[in-house]
Amino acid sequence: MGSVEELVRKQVVVIGAGSAGSTFALKVADAGVHVDLYTKERTPFEAPDSSSSVLLAGGYAAVPFENGVPLPGDSLESHVQDTLTAGGGLNSETVVRYYVRRFPDVVHWLEDKGIRFDSDLHAEGSHSAGRVFHVSDSTGQTVMGRLGALVHAHPNIDVYPNHMAVDLITQNKIVGARNRLDNCLGAYMLDTGRNQIKVVLANAVVLATGGLGKVFMYTTNPDTGSGDGFAMCYRIGLPLVNMEFVQFHPTVHFDPGAFDESARRILFTEALRGAGAFLKLSPDDTEDFVLKYDPRGSRASRDVVTRAEDTEMKRLGLDHVWLDCTGIDPKHLKTGFQAFNNHCVSKGIDPTRESVPVVYAAHYSNGGVLVGLNGETVYPDGTGVRNLYVVGETAYTGLHGATRLASNSGPEAIAISLDAAADFLETNRADPIQIAVPQWDPGNARESQEKEKLEVFWDGVRRTMTRKCGIARDASSLSEALEVLQDYGARLRRYYWDYFIEKDILEDRNIHDVSLLILQGALFREETRACHFRTDHQRTKLEYQAWTTVQNDRQPYLRPIPK
Repeated sequence: MGSVEELVRKQVVVIGAGSAGSTFALKVADAGVHVDLYTKERTPFEAPDSSSSVLLAGGYAAVPFENGVPLPGDSLESHVQDTLTAGGGLNSETVVRYYVRRFPDVVHWLEDKGIRFDSDLHAEGSHSAGRVFHVSDSTGQTVMGRLGALVHAHPNIDVYPNHMAVDLITQNKIVGARNRLDNCLGAYMLDTGRNQIKVVLANAVVLATGGLGKVFMYTTNPDTGSGDGFAMCYRIGLPLVNMEFVQFHPTVHFDPGAFDESARRILFTEALRGAGAFLKLSPDDTEDFVLKYDPRGSRASRDVVTRAEDTEMKRLGLDHVWLDCTGIDPKHLKTGFQAFNNHCVSKGIDPTRESVPVVYAAHYSNGGVLVGLNGETVYPDGTGVRNLYVVGETAYTGLHGATRLASNSGPEAIAISLDAAADFLETNRADPIQIAVPQWDPGNARESQEKEKLEVFWDGVRRTMTRKCGIARDASSLSEALEVLQDYGARLRRYYWDYFIEKDILEDRNIHDVSLLILQGALFREETRACHFRTDHQRTKLEYQAWTTVQNDRQPYLRPIPK
């Protein structure tokens, strides 16, 4: 680590430049507030592989309206029930109803920003109607391209690429207190380009740091998905709920020749199965093998489909299964699913005539940092952290329950960010709390001569989680993983304090902390529910119809689901 910059004070700091962070920034900037937007690598608008928002292949689920009335064949109530069914009894019904009503507004907001959705609406798995607004099968690229252009052109937004948050700065930490209600004062930021720590103070901090897929070896997430926001919030004592519910996507291209991780996360949209594609066990099969597990077959929810894949692959010793799209009209396949078709053709596969090899991969965290509908981290019991908002995948509102209904997360990320921005504009204090915040103190840290250890930590944590805490879990494998990770944790802590801060050690520390959160939740929840499959507890149990909560310095506990 090089020099330490002077303290800098900002109006509002947004960490993460995907759809959630960009939406918040645009909303408050339009109101005249200056925003500093930090992103870990290049911005998602410049580097298409740097954000899950860009990689979004499906779209935005919302009931279509015309003249204030839902179009025939769909209704708000139908969308609510689909979401509750997918959620396995762990959604907050009040929250579900709120967001289902908000999602059409999100579509209109995007249209107002210049997005032109295709006229047809996709029907994805577990949706009872076609309600997924999309731009072919590359919706994320189109949306983030437009939002990125608006962000870069906005006079009230400064974008700082190549910056990674080290930790949040809170009043309790600075003064050594344990007040029930803490205050967020800013964040320590590592400028990875200049190898320099910045002390950034702000009236409010917005965490929009995305997902945690890099905890596992195989994921659809970009390289930035190391769970940074989850880990930072855990370290300041915030509650994280339902972390055991990691959703795996069932249709990721299996390419044995792809050695680079980015080439192993090509996701094929859920809408393909909604349009008639199905999964089979060999290229010559004509049977949808998921029908053995669910009457909906390959159109079932992701947890059902991935569990069926996992079971059959283990039973038969398969490396992958096959996606058969030959029942879809070739013209529609080439135009409505252009990105999918082009990718297959580039690999020498004609999806109109032959099946495509696919496998499941870690995709989305259904759990996250407990927040209110405005992304706030102050809770009704008077605990929490003021001046901190958490939005996007890092946040848990109660919408998703034990499994996310396909394409609900995209509009949720934008809706919560719009609401958080409105709350900030209404409640922002003109005079932030004045507390002397020290500069970053490297202590006796020195330049590392053992950087190969970082790769050992990185691979070790991820391989352990993939083998011991993947689709199928049991107490023995989870306990073994916990023991291994505790050993890694001790070594990581020594490395963290002995050597100068750098991006790799921060990501290693974060995936380690997040792995422990997932393991603790998975061990505590002794049942099978949605995408949490315990082979030693294969039934759903009424006593676990609550939110698993993991919090620093506490044993995991159950939190009643808000009405």
